[in-house]
Parts: sequence; C-alpha cells; structure tokens
Amino acid sequence: MPSTLSPQPILCGTDFFDPARHAADAAAALAVKLGAPLHLIHATVLPASPQNQINLDAEVSRLRQSRGSGSLHLVATILEGNAGEVLVQSAQDQQAQLMVVSSLGRRAPARWLLGSVAERTALASPIPTLVVRSAEPFMEWARGERPLRVFVGADFTSSSDAALRWVAEFRKHGPCEVIVACSDHALEESIRLGVPSSGGTFTNPPAVQQILERDLREKISRILGPEEVELLVQGGLGPIGLQLIQLAMEARADVIVTGTHQRRGLSRLGAFSVSRALLHHSPMSVVCVPAQAGTRPAEPQVHECRRVLVAVDPGEPHGSAAAFGYGTCHPGGIVHLLHVLNPSKAGPEHHAQAEAALRALIPDGAHARGITTEIEVVGHSDPARAIGEAARRCHAEVVCVGTHTRPGPGFKLLGSVALAVLQQSEIPVLIVRPPAE
Repeated sequence: MPSTLSPQPILCGTDFFDPARHAADAAAALAVKLGAPLHLIHATVLPASPQNQINLDAEVSRLRQSRGSGSLHLVATILEGNAGEVLVQSAQDQQAQLMVVSSLGRRAPARWLLGSVAERTALASPIPTLVVRSAEPFMEWARGERPLRVFVGADFTSSSDAALRWVAEFRKHGPCEVIVACSDHALEESIRLGVPSSGGTFTNPPAVQQILERDLREKISRILGPEEVELLVQGGLGPIGLQLIQLAMEARADVIVTGTHQRRGLSRLGAFSVSRALLHHSPMSVVCVPAQAGTRPAEPQVHECRRVLVAVDPGEPHGSAAAFGYGTCHPGGIVHLLHVLNPSKAGPEHHAQAEAALRALIPDGAHARGITTEIEVVGHSDPARAIGEAARRCHAEVVCVGTHTRPGPGFKLLGSVALAVLQQSEIPVLIVRPPAE
C-alpha cells in the first residue's frame, strides 16, 4: 500500500470481461502518466473462490506486461459485496483521486430500469469517475502520441464549475484540446434574458447568443485560465444531454466531462439529468465529476463587484441609488444604469429623455476610477421582472435599487418595486433609502 505521502490512488473495478479489461488498460495508462498507484478491485456478492484469485492474478500480470505500464504501482484486491457499493466505499476509504469503470456491467432489461453498474456508480461516486468506452485515446495520450480531445458540457451551475476545475487539473499532466459546449433551449433563454425570440426558429437570437458566449468565456477564463479553449454555444430542442452528445461527436471528442448533482433516495430513480443521459447514450467515454469535487472550505475574503446594475428612477431628485452603485463597483468595473419605462411612455422621445437623465447621474469620479457606464432604457409593464432580466443580460453581481420610502411614523418597509426585486432576485440586492430631509 502507498505511504501517507504517496499520491492519491486511482481505483479500477474489474469483472475480467473485455469491457473491464479496456477500462483497466485506460486506468493503468492514467496511473503511470499521473504518477499514481493503481488499485484494481474485483467485487463479488459470493464468497471469493480460487478462480477469482486466479483471474485477478492473470489480470495483474497482463497489466504489468502491457505497453506503457512499466512503472506501474499496482495493488489488486478482492472484496465482498455489490460492485457499485464496494467501489464507492473504497473511494471514500482510500481518498482516491479517480475511479475508472467499464461501460457495461449489467444486461437488459435490468439495465434500462436501474441503469448499469457503471452509471449508478458514476452518479453515486464521491470522486470523479471515468466510464470507459475506448481505452485507446487515453493510452495514446499517456504515451505522448497526441493530445486528448476533452469535451466539457457547461452551464452556469456549481456542478459545471466542478467539471471545469477537474479539467484544469487534468490537463496539467499532458496536452489537451479542450472544447467547452453549452446547449440551451432557445425560447427559455430568450424569456430568461428578456430578449425577443426569433419567432419560428429554434436557434438563439443573436443577442442571446452573444450574452451566453460572453458569460461562458468569463467563466472559462476564471477557472481554466488564459489558455486557448474552443467554445460552442447552441440553442436547440429536446434533451440537453442528447444535444451535447451530438456536439461532442461533431467535435471528434475522446471524452465528455460533466458535473453531477448527487441525488439520494427515490429522486435518483425518476429524475432526469444531463449526466445520466450522457452515461446512457454517449458513444465516447464520460467523466462524471461530483459538484463538491475539488472544493475547499470557504475562507474569509473581500468580494470585488465588477458588474453592478443600478435601477434608477430619473424623476427621483437625489440620485442616491446611482451614487451607491458607483461606490459599490470595484475600480475598472462596469455600472449598468437602467430605467424601466411604462409601455405607454416608451416612445423615442421618452427614451431619449430617460437616457439623458441617466447620463446626468454619472459622477465625475467614475472615469478616474476606470469605471465604465452602460445606459439602458426599456419599456416593460413589470419593472421588477425587467430589472431581473437586465441583471442576467449584463451579468451583474449585485443589483442596486432605490426606494421612495422614508423613515417616519407609519412608513412601509420598502417600495413595491424594491420589495419585488428583493424577493425575485437571484443575486444580492442593495436597497438604497433616500436621505432624510
């Protein structure tokens, strides 16, 4: 067994059939490349027989003799119990860095009802799990013969962050061509962002496409760094998982990396998830990364707000919300000044007047602090909803909104719009009261 100073091991489950041998080949190649010990595990629900040991010894001998496994540190074990449960428990006990399993582990019809051993293990695993369809890409990568084409299914969730963090660490060990893809439902995104849909088509309107690409590039840069990454954003119909598989096939990917939310109990049986669809239908290997993988305990830090949305009523004489918005924005950031017009007053003249009033609220010190100002005037019958949509479009980190309510006997807690924004907002909200007169 490795010492406490040894790298975290890679676990590989085997049942000695051909798919499991392919998985073991990939696991051995990765273990050598990553400089990690490999633990080969055979799980059996029956008491271990002499034949089990003979088969395990033969597999160990085959792996040691295989090309590229000359420096392999290999430990093989037979454990009693259900294969998936044994692997998950071993991953926890040994604090493994990666689990490798083959794509087949159960035959129909049980596979269609409960999922294969590989699927259930990957979705329950506390560590990243590689489900191997073909070992050859990993062996060629480990031998330094070519880059690995890594396809990451991304969105704006914590599980997607985990998948990107895993790729960032993995590609430190060898060259990877990374493709990050986001597949969305065009109509849903248009509604979420408050952008008119393109009517009768299922592709993203240009404004939606631009927003999604901008926000994903910011996320990719933050997690993966400045290295070149290919980005694909595509609207469509049908399950997101199947759309991602199609994009991965067109990109000639070797492996798909996806984040997973670890469901428990009955929710695991009926809940649709992108990761489940990828595991079930993908023709290439899949890495499932649990959302908590690689996360560290939060440390106290100062959050620098670089995108601030300020919802402004130009008729409010004090300009308090705008002043606090600029004060909240970090130097070099962006303040997005927004005014929501009543649709009955959304003509060109009213737009021009509102835009002029917003520009008048830009403080003299904004330019000196490197703060850029964006001006937007929209017509909408629901101001709170319009503010939420604008916050998504400009990727704001905080919303700053004023209220006409002043302290005093019998005053209401908040204005109706401010209260609605506070209740509906997905990001922090700063409520600014006007100064006392």
